[in-house]
Amino acid sequence: MRMRNRICQLAHLRVSKDDPVWTGFPLRCRLLSARVSPDMSIESDNDHLALMRAFVEGARCLNFAEAARGLGITPSTLGRRIKRLEERLGVNLFIRTTRRMTLTEAGTAYQSSCARILADIEEADAAVSVLGNDPAGLLRVSLPATFGRLRLAPLLPRFTERYPEIRLDVIYTDDYVDIVARRVDVAIRIGTLSDSSLRARKIGPIGRRLVASPAYLANAPGLETPDDLSDHRILHFSNLVTGDAWLLERDGVSRTVNVKPFICANDSSALYHASAEGQGVALLADFLVGPALEAGELVTVLPEWVVPTSTLHAVYATSGSTPPKARVFIDFLLENKDSFT
Repeated sequence: MRMRNRICQLAHLRVSKDDPVWTGFPLRCRLLSARVSPDMSIESDNDHLALMRAFVEGARCLNFAEAARGLGITPSTLGRRIKRLEERLGVNLFIRTTRRMTLTEAGTAYQSSCARILADIEEADAAVSVLGNDPAGLLRVSLPATFGRLRLAPLLPRFTERYPEIRLDVIYTDDYVDIVARRVDVAIRIGTLSDSSLRARKIGPIGRRLVASPAYLANAPGLETPDDLSDHRILHFSNLVTGDAWLLERDGVSRTVNVKPFICANDSSALYHASAEGQGVALLADFLVGPALEAGELVTVLPEWVVPTSTLHAVYATSGSTPPKARVFIDFLLENKDSFT
């Protein structure tokens, strides 16, 4: 019984050969209980969580070498763990070719479930240590591409200087990010929140307006009412929640204008440059066009018609205590919200 208990203890440890914990066990226990992988970690055949972590990181990166670096193990160890998991489940989780790697249908479904389980474990660990630990560890953040580069990137050095134990992994994208599957701690989103399963903190308003260059307007048809937009070249942000519809308001009256884009892009900075070069009328955020308006490179069109203000949120997937690293990042955003307008 004593021998079996020691084997069970070792099966859940991850130590090097030189660790006193390892050397303190009889040789027979060491040989029976575990195998030392090339990266010197003790790996149990029954350590389901280790297999799940290997799979989730592999699914996130779709590159075993990159995933292995993220976990601090060798690619061969990661590949062995994923193979063992596939054997246990009786299904293939990945489709591998010489050029690329993708998830199978089973892999896609399993990734979401595993990510939630691992997130719950991390949250449980954070909940019991939140009162005694300083913010530390890897903080994975998803930021809107243009807003992130223009408004948040300049602030990040101040954040890391204040919290030197936090490491940042920043994703700049205007695409929707599944923060559970991608293991994102905090996502910054502009606009309406559609996923009710996420918790959110309102950071502040984001003003928007219709703009065009003076050179474009000098040679374009008149633009006095929303209906006149149909005669103009429209520069449209393809990720707009309302699709090809622009919402305008004046004196409590709302108008919806269905536009036909001349240029459609999923990058608002590209639309900004197109409008500044006289390519048409764009609906853009104030933080992006402010300097150009002051310099006279762009002007507001239909100024009496207001584009409804959007909202900046910090969202995160947790039902309990917010991990310290995420909490201080959100607090930092609130502290600097005046920089975002």
